[in-house]
Formats: sequence, structure tokens, C-alpha cells
Amino acid sequence: MNVPADIFPTVYLDGAFVPAERATISAFDRGFLVADGIFETLYATRGVPIQLRRHLDRLARAAEYLRMRDVPDSDSLAATLRELLVRNDIADPAGGAEAALRLTVSRGAEIGGPPTVVAFARRLTAGHLRKRTDGVVGFVLPYSRAASGHDLTHHKTLAYLASSLGQVVLAELTPDPRAEGFFVDDAGHLLEGASSNLFLVEDGRLVTPPIAAGILPGTSRAEVLVLAGALGIEAAEESVSRERLAAADEAFITSSTLRVAPLVSLDGATVGGGARGPMVERLQAAFQAEIDAEVARYYAT
Repeated sequence: MNVPADIFPTVYLDGAFVPAERATISAFDRGFLVADGIFETLYATRGVPIQLRRHLDRLARAAEYLRMRDVPDSDSLAATLRELLVRNDIADPAGGAEAALRLTVSRGAEIGGPPTVVAFARRLTAGHLRKRTDGVVGFVLPYSRAASGHDLTHHKTLAYLASSLGQVVLAELTPDPRAEGFFVDDAGHLLEGASSNLFLVEDGRLVTPPIAAGILPGTSRAEVLVLAGALGIEAAEESVSRERLAAADEAFITSSTLRVAPLVSLDGATVGGGARGPMVERLQAAFQAEIDAEVARYYAT
């Protein structure tokens, strides 16, 4: 089996750790056939899966909503992800590779299960990580995604074709590895990125599109709102038009692996001066401090 070069060599599959090239699933798995499953992507640094409980709580909510049976509990999944880091030699508290952990749970080959559970680790490239400083260049995607507030848009299901197609479209639009596609609603308001949430900065105040608009409640989005409250920064959920984005003092995206990254342009037009601004730097520092504290708590237990 072909394994992408950035995948670490050991994969978890249904109760066992196996070489990546042998991590195969049934041709009749419903996740493969009809996108009947859920997933989470986590950021890991210094051997610690960051915001682990927040991710696993979201996964549990999705499993309950989709009536998926016999999904391993959060404690078991947490132990699996931590062991995955150890087995791939990326559990060094002094440093080591920054990685993305992908946890996938499908319904399995039958309606009643048992589910298929897969977890693997992927290296984060220097190009990806540079987005935190150099910024993201945005493009509005030339198609819409159902975003009318339907409950399914609030869960990370395997029905991810809209975002996957966005990656294909971006590759056709630009060779820039910093590119991110953005979805809009029927009124043309910006909703979220293909793999991120969107924020504006206006007069020292944060604005982000509302969950009710049909966006994913991102874990890093939630963390930024918590950090904003702790820093005394006002934050509100409001609609974001292209004109409002263009006039913003700063804009940024949030995602598990990037945490906070400046958005410096949209469809070729400069956003927020075209560079990382003071609010982004402040939130990045606060986010890093929280990660450092989480790592310290992990090794103290």
C-alpha cells in the first residue's frame, strides 16, 4: 500500500499498532463507501496531544448524534493517541517533531458496527508552520456548501468533500502553499475556511461568524474565545461580509495545527495590512502559553 511520505511509520487500527503499509480496512467499510463516520485532527507537540479532551468530547457528541454504537470511550482513545506518539518516537518532552494526529471512527461494514477505529500521525511541514508568521492567502471557493444551520455541519463527519474539493480548486488557482479556501453563504457572507475558522479584528474587538450560520465549532476557535475573555478582549459572533473583512484592522484563522495564523489577503486583495498584526501576535503568545501550561500539567501527573 502506498503511504504518503509525511506519515509516521506506526498506525493504530482496531486495537493494534501496525506498520503504516499494513493499515488496511474492509472494502465494505461504510466510512469508505458512504462517508459514514467521524474524525478529529489534533495538534501534538513535545509528546502531548493538545486540547485532547476538547477534541474527544466533540467526537463523542458526534458519535452520539450519528447513533454510532460501541465507539471506544474517551479515556481509551486518549490512551491510544498517547501510545501512538510513543511508538512513533515523537513523545520527547524536550522537543521533537510537531505533528498532526488524525483519529477516524467509521460505523464499520455493518449498520450495527462494530466501528472501525484508525489513528495515525503526520509530520507538520516547515511550509505549513510558516503560515503562523507569514500569513495565509485566502480565496473564496467557487461553489457553496450547505450551511443553513443543519446539525450535521456542526460535526466532523467523513462527508468532507466540500473541503477536499477546495484543496483541488486551490491547487488550480495558485501554487502558494499558504492558500486557504473560504466558504460563503447564499448572501455572500464569509463562513469559515475549508480547514479553519475565521476572525476579524475591529477597533480592538474580535468578530467571528456564528455557529448558527452552519460552521464547525472549532476547538482552536473555542480556545481563542476563552483567551480573549481572559485578556479582556471583547468578542462577538456576527456576520462577516467581504467588505467588512477588507476594512478590518486584522484578520486571522484558527485551526488545530496552526492555532492562530494571520489572513493577509483574499482573492488577491490585501487584508489587515498584509502582515501579522499586534492582536494576532498577542493571541499567539497567549495560545502558546496555554500550550506550555498543558504540556507541564501532562508531565506533572
